[in-house]
Amino acid sequence: MKKTLIFIAFVVFYISSFAQKDFSGGFLFGIVASQVDGDEQAGYNKAGLSAGVYVTRPFSDITSFKIETYYAGKGAVSTQELADGISTEVFKTSLHYAETAFLLDFKLSKKFDVAAGFAPSYLFSSKLTRYKIEIDENLYSLKSFDFQPVCELNFYFAKSLFAGLRFSYSLFNIREDPFAIWDNNNLTLFFQYKVK
Repeated sequence: MKKTLIFIAFVVFYISSFAQKDFSGGFLFGIVASQVDGDEQAGYNKAGLSAGVYVTRPFSDITSFKIETYYAGKGAVSTQELADGISTEVFKTSLHYAETAFLLDFKLSKKFDVAAGFAPSYLFSSKLTRYKIEIDENLYSLKSFDFQPVCELNFYFAKSLFAGLRFSYSLFNIREDPFAIWDNNNLTLFFQYKVK
């Protein structure tokens, strides 16, 4: 936990050091629909939250560079319907990441823009359960770091408020075991509010 707080403090300090007149910043909040490819539990069935801050700097009238730091709740969940019609949770993976995204943004019009980049992330907590019984973390051995390419489409409600749909996918296996390949696969619906 101490390493996580140091990591977040460093990123926030790094971002705040850019707070000059050419930069703007704000807050972001989103809902993550996630699955873990390779765990045999298909579907974006696990919902999580995402929240953090960002700064952006324009390069021209149509391009800008943005850095975000945020929390992202990821994972997977599988349920099974029993004979009596009641659903029960069979398997659940809860992954908690601190992420920093580096994005290049291209304005398509006054209402729309697209962005692409990459997001390294640090896993500070994880929990796997089967039939709501926790599995020993030594049995699934997840890596502390992940790295995902990111792409998104944004829609502006106003100059200071916009919503976006983001897709991110692990570039490398998130498991320590090279024969058990898992990848984070996420869709995020988020809102960003500019304060400067």
